[in-house]
Amino acid sequence: MQALVWEGPERMTYRSADAPVAASGHVVLRVAGVGVCGSELGAYLGHNELRRPPLVMGHEFSGVVVEVGTGVDPVWEGASVVVNPLVTCGTCRWCRRGERQLCRTRRIIGIDFPGAFAERVVVPAASLWRVHRDPEDLWTGALVEPLACAVRATGQAAIEVGDAVLVYGAGIIGLMSAWMARRRGAGSVWLVDANPVRLSQGPVWGADRALDATAEDVAALVRRTHPDGVDRVIDAVGLPGTRRQGLELLVRGGRLVLVGLHEPATTLDGNRVVRDETEVVGSFCYRDQDFAVATNLWDGRRLPEEGGWLDRRPLSAGDAAFQEQARGPAPFAKIVLDAEGRP
Repeated sequence: MQALVWEGPERMTYRSADAPVAASGHVVLRVAGVGVCGSELGAYLGHNELRRPPLVMGHEFSGVVVEVGTGVDPVWEGASVVVNPLVTCGTCRWCRRGERQLCRTRRIIGIDFPGAFAERVVVPAASLWRVHRDPEDLWTGALVEPLACAVRATGQAAIEVGDAVLVYGAGIIGLMSAWMARRRGAGSVWLVDANPVRLSQGPVWGADRALDATAEDVAALVRRTHPDGVDRVIDAVGLPGTRRQGLELLVRGGRLVLVGLHEPATTLDGNRVVRDETEVVGSFCYRDQDFAVATNLWDGRRLPEEGGWLDRRPLSAGDAAFQEQARGPAPFAKIVLDAEGRP
């Protein structure tokens, strides 16, 4: 089979690889679509501590089951599925309470196991979620995983009806977080980014206003409309500046959710957190419940389809897609790669 292999910083090779075999409890998928994630861009540039080359990345994906291993119900063969890439023990305190994303032995397909930047990928049968979309649309199932992240992030934000929500980042998780914030009852949703093309996609996802961080005084504009601050901030960027400004723009008693992973270290005003009783909450990925919500939203065709935010390319063009997203112009919030070569 063919696979897109990350060889090291800014080096990806589309080449032959050994076809996977379904071990006990596992299945082999024919990959329909696999998304390019921001965390993978960090790895591509050499800035991610979790991934080690050579590696077939790809944790946002959908496909069709083409082989089942021993112990797997044969009914899965031929099924159209999306995949939860978390692989956990199932027995620890976190797994038992439905928070597998916190499992102490948590591993992830595309990081700890070969991922879906390939024609075929092997996954645990327990990770499968059957879906009912038309075969020609199955490639968009790669959107379920980032949507699950947004479901979780907005849940962590504890958004209440009428809340003012500020979202940093107009990548796919930021856009989806804006959309989910609106679905949860937010009264207003503002979006901040440095990419004007991506910002133009904000209204499609429910944003009332899009602020260009390179051309506008974000803090002044937010304060003009919300002098006491906004109720909730979701940082889907993960830079020290966005985290600090997000905290500064919160109303007293507000909540800052950190979901972006761009840089690890940030200094926050601890005294402000104490005096304003601000809540700072992390949001890593999702619970199974969040993944189920995301799957149902996608399977039910609830996601916006207009706006030019999504692009589909053959897997063989993966290196160019990474370069475009990492170095510019990055006009698309999400690029999905198709292993079968369809544009």
